[in-house]
Amino acid sequence: MDRTAGRSVVRALRTGLALVFALAVLNAAAGAQFLFTDQQSGWTLKPKQVEVGGAFGSVSVHSDGESDHVWNIYGLNLGVGLVKNVELRVRYGYLDPKFETGVSAFSIGPKIGLWKNMVAIIVPIEFLTGKYVETSQTWNIQPGLIASIPVGKKFELTPSVKALIPLYKDPYGAADTLVALNLGAGFFVTAEKNLVIRPEIGFLFDPGQSGSFFQFGIGISYCTKPKA
Repeated sequence: MDRTAGRSVVRALRTGLALVFALAVLNAAAGAQFLFTDQQSGWTLKPKQVEVGGAFGSVSVHSDGESDHVWNIYGLNLGVGLVKNVELRVRYGYLDPKFETGVSAFSIGPKIGLWKNMVAIIVPIEFLTGKYVETSQTWNIQPGLIASIPVGKKFELTPSVKALIPLYKDPYGAADTLVALNLGAGFFVTAEKNLVIRPEIGFLFDPGQSGSFFQFGIGISYCTKPKA
């Protein structure tokens, strides 16, 4: 075997191991946790105010010093203000992997403002559907905190943290709770701050394991004017 062929085999093995690791994590640790980044602010919408947005994310898996891109995510986000400091969030994400077929992820839950309209708690529930997906084995709840840190008039930082807790019984043992750490930003395009560009990076990991997922994404959101 020449050097070129040898390098090709090594690359193939590394990619295969990365994909095996990714599949193992997804199957053993409540595999529905595809929407682990947030791409939203820590403030809440006013009653009857609506926010719509779209996003793209690229996800890679990292384990034992190796990394590999495993899927892209195309997402849609909707927020509706219900009452003061409370809104409803709905998200859809299409996972386009480099292996197998695509998977759809759905998420819905409340967002509650906690402090000076800069910190909020989010409690989305998520599940998956797809050709090879057993939906009943993908339900999970994702309680977390998200903050908005103003940096000037046209920019904010949006760090967040959340736990991803499976809501089903794993027939092969207890499904693991995962942790997501994200750091996003908001660039206000308009003076009214109703059109925002939202880049974000995020890490998803099992505290009991060495591997992790990394996502870089970018989104855009638009808010309607508050109704009197």
